[in-house]
Amino acid sequence: MHTPETNLPLSSITLASLISRCTGVAVTGDQIDDAGQSFAELGVDSLGLLGVMAQLQRDYGLPETVDVNTDHSPRDLLLLLDGRA
Repeated sequence: MHTPETNLPLSSITLASLISRCTGVAVTGDQIDDAGQSFAELGVDSLGLLGVMAQLQRDYGLPETVDVNTDHSPRDLLLLLDGRA
């Protein structure tokens, strides 16, 4: 995905860093690439996920209409951001 502000693709490592920074939960790029691991299983609660979504909206142009909850995997979110979901 080419972002409106950075014009750089959002990688698994970048998303992991963003999630860790916004939620305080240590997440790795390998965990992002694991399609079977949900946000809830990583220990990211709904409040933390709201912070992640707000950051993605602000920095990466994610539309406010995107609906992601803790049952989704970070991989789902990355694919959505990349336009493949």
